Amino acid sequence: MKSDLWDTSVRIKNLVKMKTILINIFFLMAVGMSAQTEVDFLNALGEGKTGNLDSYLSAKINLCINDEQEKVDKATAIRKIRSFLKSKKVVRHKILHKGKSADKNSSYRVARIKTKAGTYRVFAYSERKGGSSKVVEVRIDAM
Repeated sequence: MKSDLWDTSVRIKNLVKMKTILINIFFLMAVGMSAQTEVDFLNALGEGKTGNLDSYLSAKINLCINDEQEKVDKATAIRKIRSFLKSKKVVRHKILHKGKSADKNSSYRVARIKTKAGTYRVFAYSERKGGSSKVVEVRIDAM
């Protein structure tokens, strides 16, 4: 009888440890994935892979391309970004630096995109809402 209680107690402790480990793994994966929103977005731009931009963008975007700033819906932002990239022909890109807010609910990345028409600084700012991170601001300026 004592042996059965001991076995049950050990099993419960092991289950609690496993549960804690799994929760931590899922938490770290979620944080890691949301932190990559701007990186993935900027890499997609730099590689000319504009087919999945909607997965990175918020429903409304503050978009600024060469001093033309406006708040637009996701579809308009994608159309304008695609048009810009198509007209410039990206040669290469490099992410230059990043930053995060103290509460980890917002972050940004800055990249340099070299095109056949010149070099551009691209700024992507994302905010975390409802468990996911989405880009809410994109700025593209000639360097």
